[in-house]
Amino acid sequence: MFYKFLGISISFLCPALNAEIIGEYSFDNRYFFNSGLQGQEKNHSSFTLSPEIFLENENSIFHFKPKFRKDNIDTERNLVDVQELYLINILEDKEIKYGVSKEFWGVTETTHRVDIINQTDAVESLDGEDKLGQPMVKLSFEENWGLLDFYALLGFRERTFSGYEGRLRQTMIVDSDRPHYLSAAKNKRMDFALRWSNYFDQLEVAISHFSGTSREPRFIVSNKNLKELVPLYEVIDQTGFEFQYLLGSLAIKSEIISRSGQEDRFTAATYGFEYTQVGIFGSRLDLGWILEANHDDRLPSSPAVIGTRLTINDTSDTQILSGIIYDEKSEELGFLLEASSRLGICCSISIEGFYFDDTNEDNEEFKLFQAYKEDDFLRFELTYYLGD
Repeated sequence: MFYKFLGISISFLCPALNAEIIGEYSFDNRYFFNSGLQGQEKNHSSFTLSPEIFLENENSIFHFKPKFRKDNIDTERNLVDVQELYLINILEDKEIKYGVSKEFWGVTETTHRVDIINQTDAVESLDGEDKLGQPMVKLSFEENWGLLDFYALLGFRERTFSGYEGRLRQTMIVDSDRPHYLSAAKNKRMDFALRWSNYFDQLEVAISHFSGTSREPRFIVSNKNLKELVPLYEVIDQTGFEFQYLLGSLAIKSEIISRSGQEDRFTAATYGFEYTQVGIFGSRLDLGWILEANHDDRLPSSPAVIGTRLTINDTSDTQILSGIIYDEKSEELGFLLEASSRLGICCSISIEGFYFDDTNEDNEEFKLFQAYKEDDFLRFELTYYLGD
């Protein structure tokens, strides 16, 4: 009620301005079926608050969204972040965004190779989907030949890592308080990026280039504590290509990058398809099939993913996503489950689970999930929406 009253008050005082104030408050609990490799506890809970303010008139948009997170065990998961704080000026043939924002690039489902503008909030979830706000100036042009975006990225955000008591972390602790940079400007360096995208009937394509501090650090052993790792942030150049082709109920997708600056130049790619069966068995249910493979020159092998997305098409917007991750060379197997549903207009619930299975412990190949072998978990989240 307070948020509705505040939004109405702003609109009344500024009649040419449309105001909306919303947000969400959530509680989540992660239960791990085993104690961690370093004896970490099984039960971890956290609270998150994310209010939002939108102000809009004919030629401008203002958006403010902070995020506050408090964890009951791992202090490294505590977060005070500005996710969005920007002003957009809409001109006749261009659009200018100033401030802090999150920008998503990519088309694939499992790994977003080209998505490099924002830093990953790695302690929020295992899938790497959550990002930190990035200060920027963005200039966009849209013509018949497509959409062209230019970015000046003002400063650098360091990746978040779990602390000693945290779960889903590397065997060695990452000391995020003493990062190393190859740039003399350290986290004050200005980065640059551009992206062109366009649609051709059923084909969507995009080409991008990024020049700046890598969002994905490498790790070196700390010279103060040989049992700790220190993130090393290098200056890179990355060119990306993405495409998606729609053929009826079939979507063929791919993301490819070529990156230099982290030792030898390497190429990485994710490619596959999603096929949707609408109204299976004559019902209101839609079933999507997802198959994606990965390649990375830096790794001896990369896993493939097969999954399903079941959409109930009910008033609660219920969805169930399940998948299997398999690496043929290391013989690792992972099972994932995500489900979400609305509880009326005020709330929603979601469940996430992951099971790691090393099917052959004698296999001496590089293992992607080696550090997580005791981290099988089930996560429950309840979200209350503010302003609805």
